[in-house]
Amino acid sequence: MNDCVLSVVMPTFNQAGFIAESVRSVLGQGQAGVELVVMDGGSTDGTQAILAGLAAEFPGCLRWASHPDHGPADAVNAAVRAARAPLIGWLNSDDLYAAGALQRAVAHFASHPDDVMVYGEGDHVDVLGAFMERYPTLPPSTPYGYFADGCFICQPTAFFRRDAFLDLGGLDLKLKAAFDFELWLRLFRRYPGRIGFIPEVLAKSRLHAGGITLKFRERVALEGLEVIHRHLGVAPGHWLLTHLNELCDMQPFLPDRLDLGARFDLLLERASPWLAAAVRHDLHRQAHADRRVVLSHPDVHVGIHADGWASDALTVRVQQTSEPIHEVVLHCRHHAPRAGLIEIRTFAPQGELDVVRVDGNGPFDLVLPCLDTLPGARLVFQLQTAHAFVPAEVSPPSADRRALAFLVDEVSLRR
Repeated sequence: MNDCVLSVVMPTFNQAGFIAESVRSVLGQGQAGVELVVMDGGSTDGTQAILAGLAAEFPGCLRWASHPDHGPADAVNAAVRAARAPLIGWLNSDDLYAAGALQRAVAHFASHPDDVMVYGEGDHVDVLGAFMERYPTLPPSTPYGYFADGCFICQPTAFFRRDAFLDLGGLDLKLKAAFDFELWLRLFRRYPGRIGFIPEVLAKSRLHAGGITLKFRERVALEGLEVIHRHLGVAPGHWLLTHLNELCDMQPFLPDRLDLGARFDLLLERASPWLAAAVRHDLHRQAHADRRVVLSHPDVHVGIHADGWASDALTVRVQQTSEPIHEVVLHCRHHAPRAGLIEIRTFAPQGELDVVRVDGNGPFDLVLPCLDTLPGARLVFQLQTAHAFVPAEVSPPSADRRALAFLVDEVSLRR
């Protein structure tokens, strides 16, 4: 394809369930002068057969190779080197381009010949491709230091000039998760004022279990801190607090039984080279004052707020092991400023279990019977409270808009 204008590079490994849709989102757009270069890291799930079929479906437009590599950054670097076009798009094999994305990118570079990169808005979608949320994107006029708060560029929406990518030396192979984030920092620093923006949705970034493992999320947090320290000199601690929230969201449904406090301390120790001593001390204090952490158990997690308050919709998750849990008991306290009646309905996987009414402030218990005691069983209880209060509405100086039901003081297990 001698008249190639845009090469889209696609790293892949064992993504047979998604790759055909991703490829068609590129080559099905009908944009002239587009090629797709796929580098497969030696998949064992039938990816190669799918790619062979797609190459026949789009003759002359899809080139691919399959062999072991050193991860996605290595695959992207190899694909860019093999690309024939001066413009590069980068789409992972589980993500999707929005209709018209390639045309918009090519048109932007044609009208902005000095730009070395352009990006746009992106959507997060689920495993089926359904919309979840808009990616928190900021324009390139955003001050450079804002990268310390997180990556504001949705990776599959980015297009760049091949020469600029190669001039920077490509992706950093030492990074296994934050290599795109690190590339944006180098591009913004090397080419100030030459980054463009298209204020439309260009791509859909897929969130699914295969891409959001605990190991991967920890690596994202640690490498993010390392990259910020490398380029900005200051690594803020909120990256680790964000990961603590992720741990709470996954607990206890993880491959290994997890002590949240101990796990966070280990993560904090690993992150210490990029954090100031005062930041490390404050992070340790915050984590060990967090009631979600204090009350969490390797087999049970109560989805309260960090200050111990339950919202009007509370989730309790139980993971059964060889030593089964027969009951989870929440030792609670009605502590609303105006007291009064609260009504708590408990729903288990098998349906509604109980209704508890508490009239007036004071302690009370909620008992959650675990009827399925088989090892490996995952039980999710939903507690819905009527007559919750909003602090900002009952205490005007407060700006707290949460709907709060009751405090959870302790959690005990009956095995």
